[in-house]
Amino acid sequence: MDEAALIAVARTNPDAFARLYDRTMPGVYRFALSLTGDHARAEDVTAETFRKALASFDRYEDRGAPFASWLCAIARNIVRDGARKAGRETPLLDHDTPVDAWPGLDLVRAEEAAEVRALVARLTPVQRRVVVLRYGHDWSYRDVGERMGKSEGAVKQLAYRAVQKLRAWAREGER
Repeated sequence: MDEAALIAVARTNPDAFARLYDRTMPGVYRFALSLTGDHARAEDVTAETFRKALASFDRYEDRGAPFASWLCAIARNIVRDGARKAGRETPLLDHDTPVDAWPGLDLVRAEEAAEVRALVARLTPVQRRVVVLRYGHDWSYRDVGERMGKSEGAVKQLAYRAVQKLRAWAREGER
């Protein structure tokens, strides 16, 4: 069934609107995602688009453009209105803003990072390089091996032994 006929039937039959939804929802979602850059927000915009479209479906006029164009215009307006509203909203007081962590957490993390750097500095140069590339730069064992001219297995063994040393040294420091 072509789109114009499906729209005509959908005015009196909710099942036909469901078929319109099935045809157009993926495109509307992709459009919303391109506007928001966030999957969860795009899903919300898509749902709100179809809610508004269903509520105002009796006012829809076929002007020669695809039905999805009308839906995308609704989605664009929802995103635009949401951005305007977000720009106007400000917390009334400082306590309205959630506090995610204890204020001294940054200091504790900095101290822990300094301890880890000191422990890593105690490793042999080869182990230190493996640890930095593998865990600091998040390289794969294969990439580290290629960079260092070693096999993947050798890099895994070096990393394992380095981590064991670091754990042992960290436990010594706790005592």
